Amino acid sequence: MAFASEDIAYHSSNAVYRVPSNRHEADQEALLGKPLDYPAPGLQRPEDRFNGAYIIFFCLGIGGLLPWNFFVTAKEYWAFKLRNCSSPASGKDPEDADILNYFESYLAVASTVPSLLFLVANFLLVNRIRVHVRVLASLSVSLAIFVVMAVLVRVDTSSWTRGFFSIAMACMAIISSSSTIFNSSVYGLTGSFPMRNAQALISGTT
Repeated sequence: MAFASEDIAYHSSNAVYRVPSNRHEADQEALLGKPLDYPAPGLQRPEDRFNGAYIIFFCLGIGGLLPWNFFVTAKEYWAFKLRNCSSPASGKDPEDADILNYFESYLAVASTVPSLLFLVANFLLVNRIRVHVRVLASLSVSLAIFVVMAVLVRVDTSSWTRGFFSIAMACMAIISSSSTIFNSSVYGLTGSFPMRNAQALISGTT
């Protein structure tokens, strides 16, 4: 004896789909699209004790743009390091005067262009490289660049100002790329957490 299906069929412009009459069956189809070889994890959300996850994401938001802010806000440092390029009357090449006068423009280009390219690269590699690898690798690169720039603070660069400028622009491009990968990876990671953690991350970046 055949029983007629109690499922309700709906017709759209290009498909026919059905809604199971059994609520439990609908829940099972939504959660388990295919049979699993292991038990499904519990749906109960873990408790964020002492707001630990919130604080961690807030600190990640602060650390995401902190290396880039070091470069942008250290105007007196760049003016001191590039002081030999400030006047073309000192016997230097007149093009050297542009290094200090338009330094912020060079800095903006060195940060924006690599950031855009690595944002696209991160989008293409998001399913090929795990998120913890991208986060740890970007943090390691940022730390290495920070060490290089900290060493150059103690080095007299007055005799090779243009070389120092080239190194600074290269470091800016690298640290901007690593910050882009770090921020985009962490923002994607917040999708697995409650909305308040994304709010903490945004608060940290601002």
